[in-house]
Amino acid sequence: MIVTVTELKTLTSPYWLFEFMHEQSFEKVYCILTNISTGTPRYDEFDITDGVDVTFPYAGFYTYKIYEQSSSTNLDPALATSLCEEGRAHVYETGSPANEFTTTIVNNIYE
Repeated sequence: MIVTVTELKTLTSPYWLFEFMHEQSFEKVYCILTNISTGTPRYDEFDITDGVDVTFPYAGFYTYKIYEQSSSTNLDPALATSLCEEGRAHVYETGSPANEFTTTIVNNIYE
């Protein structure tokens, strides 16, 4: 996920709290991610793995908010230092198995 949060940060070494809200169910999920960008003056990069960093309840569109904070364990946006970015993300499934039977059927008749 590529965003621009460094330009709005006020803390020296913040932890980044992500809030994702599903646009249809309004369910919210939270996670704290590490900035892995090598070009932070230009952009910030975060790697998110569903089921590891956060578990999204549904595939689809989410609105997200990214907060900076000094705590590495707090998952409450009300306790975060400040909101640095808002946007929209698309969560989709990859590598789903096909629901079709693709093997050729062979009939043998024996007498």
